[in-house]
Amino acid sequence: MEAEIIAVGTELLLGDILNTNAQFLSKQLAALGINVHFQCVVGDNPQRLKSVVSLALSRS
Repeated sequence: MEAEIIAVGTELLLGDILNTNAQFLSKQLAALGINVHFQCVVGDNPQRLKSVVSLALSRS
């Protein structure tokens, strides 16, 4: 099984906070035998989020 992690938040893009959720999820998924092939960070913009989700779906 494969997974892609999409983290949403302009604060992540600006470097205001670390993306520790993606790190945690990657480790947990790996422990379950699920390979994370992509991680993406997108800001708080509905159109960009829609674009990222569409891209992720095209890779699934």
